[in-house]
Amino acid sequence: MNSTLRRLTGFAALITASPLALLAQEAAAAAPTVVKQSLLQDLSAPAILPLWFCSALIVYLVIDLYMKTASKTFISPTAVESFRSFFRAGDYHGAYNWAQANPGILANVVHAGLKHAPGGKQAAEDAMASAIIGENSRFQSKIAYLSVIGVIAPMIGLTGTVIGMIQAFAAMGQAGAADPSKLSGAIGHVLYATASGLAVAIPAFVFYYLIRNRVGHSIHVLSDTVNELFRRFPYNHLAEVEFEGGASVAATPNWVAGSPTFVQPGQSQQA
Repeated sequence: MNSTLRRLTGFAALITASPLALLAQEAAAAAPTVVKQSLLQDLSAPAILPLWFCSALIVYLVIDLYMKTASKTFISPTAVESFRSFFRAGDYHGAYNWAQANPGILANVVHAGLKHAPGGKQAAEDAMASAIIGENSRFQSKIAYLSVIGVIAPMIGLTGTVIGMIQAFAAMGQAGAADPSKLSGAIGHVLYATASGLAVAIPAFVFYYLIRNRVGHSIHVLSDTVNELFRRFPYNHLAEVEFEGGASVAATPNWVAGSPTFVQPGQSQQA
């Protein structure tokens, strides 16, 4: 009797459990497969590709500016010694020609000073100051790109995040899904764009300030070097000297008597 009851109970349990097992199998088969993306795939999204270009540009600018602002490159020791030798010997034509044949940061400034030396101390100093400003502006224009990248990189990342969130909400709205885990996963993927923008912007600003200060120090050293070369410069002996390519193009006014194109007041100049 007991054995028969046990058999009947087991048979009833089997019949009851079979539909439940089939339902579980169908639910498992209907469950969507969650596709996980690797970090490399997340960082290769279309919204992040411009940030890769910005990163490459930062690397190029930093390497280029650091190499060009090195002390031995910015102010060449060879140029300094050459100009000192010419100045000690009083060979200002030789210094002018050497600067013209060997262009560089120091050579450009000295060349401008010698070119305007016949006009006096003030003219030479103004010319050298203008040349120094020009050299500084050339570096500052490149450094400014680092600041621009630091400003636009977070905006690019934020734009990618916003576009990704719009697409994620639109896709979930059409599918009618209400699973919070799916929404959080989609938002997590698009937030890589914002993180990438910040990862690009922070180094850009750091190198911007570092290189800007480095260039400022190098410009100060350049000014000191030029002032040392032109200290007690004999401007009075060069008043009538004309360097090659440095001749003045301003002539005596044509209404002054004795000028090559003298015209009497009230008369028109004949062709």
